[in-house]
Formats: sequence, structure tokens, C-alpha cells
Amino acid sequence: MVLDDRGAQVLRLVVEDYIETAEPVGSRTISKRMSQALSPATIRNIMADLEEIGYLCQPHTSAGRIPTGAGFRYYVNYLLARQQLARSDRDLLHQVGETEVAGADDVVRNASRLLSILSRHACVVVVSRFSHQAIRSISLLRAASDKILLVAVLQGGWVQHRLIEDEPGLTTDELEKINAYLNDMAVGLTLPQLRVKIMNEMRREKARYDSLMRRALLLGSKAIADSLPGEVYIEGRTNILEQPEFIEDVQKLKRILHAFEEKGTILRLLDSALESDAIQVSIGAENPVEELPEISVVSSGYRQGETAMGSIGLIGPVRMDYSRVIPLVEYTARLLSSILEHR
Repeated sequence: MVLDDRGAQVLRLVVEDYIETAEPVGSRTISKRMSQALSPATIRNIMADLEEIGYLCQPHTSAGRIPTGAGFRYYVNYLLARQQLARSDRDLLHQVGETEVAGADDVVRNASRLLSILSRHACVVVVSRFSHQAIRSISLLRAASDKILLVAVLQGGWVQHRLIEDEPGLTTDELEKINAYLNDMAVGLTLPQLRVKIMNEMRREKARYDSLMRRALLLGSKAIADSLPGEVYIEGRTNILEQPEFIEDVQKLKRILHAFEEKGTILRLLDSALESDAIQVSIGAENPVEELPEISVVSSGYRQGETAMGSIGLIGPVRMDYSRVIPLVEYTARLLSSILEHR
């Protein structure tokens, strides 16, 4: 439903006051902030109309109103005035690319940390497209008597690890030869391409008698038996503890903090942004995790060249300051794409 000017102004002021205070907003508060002179009684009538159509609710009979999820959605869609990022904010975010880092995974981890600091919300970065990156090198390192650590360095500086079980008795010299053999085979291929090549070679090796090469192929097939899993980087979990609506409800707080320990839950929250560079705003009950209706997610996809690599997002209360959070996420996602493109 499209609001008239007075209804839209009252809704905007209620949302902005509630974002700032986390307290129900009364008609006298709005009357003082209105650009046009309206009495508290008139504003109460407007607020009652907004409540009737589902944009406001009254938590207690004697209290003021607070925005509903639908009210926040209308605000974000039609009333939001985005803030311009301060020069100091942009300078801090640009440290993502200036820091001496070992790999692309460090870049996204730094981006998550800096965005969390600036927003005072939890920040999540998802990396999901390792399978699209060509292999620079593969190393198999002895981790235990019966375990070997795979270290795969991918194009763009991504580094992935996997622990695999080995047949005992493989010497250091044999492991070095297997490393050289697998690298000759792997460099320049993506992980799915390498998987196909190894399976083809294993079929050929049945007719040969080189046991070391067979062991090399067997180790290679174990190492990439399935796609390397995506990574999830989370920073600023403790920012959740500073939000009054969560502090006052211990069970709600436990449920939210538990969700941050579940990789699958986090992936579902940011799933809609994986294929899109456009900002995605999921408010309260709109988010894909039904058991977390009290949080909102502002996210965007980021790329490495032409490849969509993952998503970055801020997670906070429905009462988050969208006018600041949306441009922060948008700017960081674009910056991350730019940095990764030139790695």
C-alpha cells in the first residue's frame, strides 16, 4: 500500500527513532520532529492507521509504536536515504588491499573484520567457487604416520587444505616424487578437470606395473574425491551482545549465537547474494532461516574477474541502520571484487 506524504513521514520518523533508541516511539516524539505542524492527537491517528495496515505495532497498551517487518520493508524500499560513506570509512576499507597478505582468503578475512568494525554488526564472507579456479600447485605433506595434508594453491591466491588418510609406509622420497607427478598433471586445470584426468589415468594404470604411480593417483583421487568445501569467515559475533533486543532475551540470544556455529545456516542466510552483485536486503521473517525471524541480513555478491566467487553480508537486528549498512556492504563488495580481479 502506498502511503500519503504525512503517513510516509510519520513512518520514516518512527523507524529512524526506533533504530536509534530501540524503544517504542510516542506521538509527542514524532510531533517534535515533524517538518509540518501536526498535533500529537493527529499523529496518534496517523500511527493508528499505520498500525491497522501492518506497518507499526504497539507492544504494550500504554506504550508507543514500533515498526513491524513490513514497516521496515516499506522504509527500505521507498523512504530510505542512503548515507554517503565518510572518507575515513573508505580509507579503512582500502586497507584490505594494502595489507601484505599471503592469499586471497586473507583478503576476504580482512574485509570481514574491517566491515564488522565499521558497522558494529556481525560480518560474514562466504567463498563458494573454488572449483572455477585453476590450480597453481599441489603439495602433499606428511601430517601423521597414516595421514597426509593436501595443500592446493589456486589461481588468485586461494589456499585450500584437506587431510586425507594414507596407506602407511610411504617414504619422504616417494612422497616428493608423487608431488612432482601430481603437479605436472594438475597445474592449469581446475579441480573438476583434475578429477576427470586422474580417473582416466587410473584406468590406464591398470595395464601398467608402476606401483608408485598407482599410489600417486590413488592419493590424488582421495584428495579431490569431491569438491573442496566453501569457506565461511565470520567476524564480530560479540557485536550481537551489544544489541538491547537480544540482551533482554537470553533464549533468543542463544539461538542466534548457535546459528553462527552452523556453517549451513550461515550459507542459507547469504545464499540469495551468491549469484548477484546487487544488494540483497532480507528483513526479519523474510530471511530464509525460519528459526531466526529477529535478524536481518544485508548482503552482496563479489567476483574474481568474471567468476562469481561468493557473498559478503552484515547480520544484525531488524532494527539495524539500513541507511548506513547498505552503502557499507555495497562499497566493500565492489572493493573486494576489484582487489581480487588484480591478484
